[in-house]
Amino acid sequence: MKNQSVVSRLRERIKPEQKLFVRKNLAISEQISSILENKGWSQKRLASEMGKKQSEISKLLSGMHNLTLQSIANVEAVLGEEVITTPLEAQVKYKAVHFIKKSSVSSSSTSICTEERLQFLESVNNHIKYLA
Repeated sequence: MKNQSVVSRLRERIKPEQKLFVRKNLAISEQISSILENKGWSQKRLASEMGKKQSEISKLLSGMHNLTLQSIANVEAVLGEEVITTPLEAQVKYKAVHFIKKSSVSSSSTSICTEERLQFLESVNNHIKYLA
């Protein structure tokens, strides 16, 4: 145990539910940021539309804020788009959609945003593995 680094000991203390919390929170924050980007909205605009301070929105999008279902629903209502979708909802909603595996995409038709999102999610997964 003496040879074990401080970082290693800290990693061992992180509970699985804490890792899951961080991963899901970051994914939700990234989804909101993506919707804002697609709409051409800033955090300031979202704050204004929600009647909140920009600092509150920044905290919400930090990925470390404990989001409630109510706060997510409020964001969805203002943006007019879903932020989270349950697996059952997704099954119904995307029933007829066929997905393309990343490795089979050879053309440049894949949007940069999609590639950036994939890179972001990979970095989140790597961060979680680092914490593990």
